[in-house]
Amino acid sequence: METLLEGRCEMPYFTDLRLVFRAIGDRQRDFNWLITDLEYGWLGVHEDDEQPPFIGSEPHWRTGEELTRLVAEHDMQFVWAVLSGFPPDVSLDLCRLAVVPYADGNAGFWVDEPRIQHPLAEVEIVCWDSTSTLLLCRDRSIGESFRQYFPMAVDLAEYNKARRTSR
Repeated sequence: METLLEGRCEMPYFTDLRLVFRAIGDRQRDFNWLITDLEYGWLGVHEDDEQPPFIGSEPHWRTGEELTRLVAEHDMQFVWAVLSGFPPDVSLDLCRLAVVPYADGNAGFWVDEPRIQHPLAEVEIVCWDSTSTLLLCRDRSIGESFRQYFPMAVDLAEYNKARRTSR
């Protein structure tokens, strides 16, 4: 199930992962997360000597619990990012990734049948240039929960087809 959320909605800024997690019924805890193509802003008050939640531009790997805690403890706006969720029994060597999911410049989201980029991932949350959030998932219940929470969310494949035919 592929979903697009953009424009004015219940999300005060794109992308607030706290709301995304709430919208998917906290299912992020069920996965380990590969975080790539990350550009984020650290909002709110924090100590000058406090360590940022993510350091460097290289891929990051977090358990669902770690990611949940980071997002809950830090007020962050994810500008660009791909968060790929994997079953807990999957492990990846971050230095030898065969597939590095990316958002910025990725035309693969705007096709008839968009797909999760990493073949082993079950879910993909894409933070798109502070303007939208894409959710791609193999488990329809996750996508349905997201769409129920955000009624303005639309089917990404249908959006792409309508956009192409209106040209």
